[in-house]
Amino acid sequence: MDKKYKKMKEITEKDYLEFITEKDVVTIGDVEIKLQKNWNIKSFVPPKDYTPERTTVWSFSDRGNWATHKGNYRGNWSPYIPRNLILKYTQKGDWVLDQMMGSGTTLVEANY
Repeated sequence: MDKKYKKMKEITEKDYLEFITEKDVVTIGDVEIKLQKNWNIKSFVPPKDYTPERTTVWSFSDRGNWATHKGNYRGNWSPYIPRNLILKYTQKGDWVLDQMMGSGTTLVEANY
């Protein structure tokens, strides 16, 4: 193994809690993201007028701002994308895999 690469390590809940206790920000690329210790969530669902896209070309008029969805880093995507996929291809009780789980957008939408 090339010495410049570190072995992957499983991050435990203890590791995570220590990290968020010690850090106020995370830097991804050239974007600095403030870690929020407490979320002020007003809604866990999209607007009442939301309807899933029915075509093969999706265009969303807004990004979506419910739950913990924030668009302040480049890897973050509109919550409408996982919501549409989950509604189209799963049934209640199915497992949804999000192996990257960045900011939790897919996790939040799968919980709906």
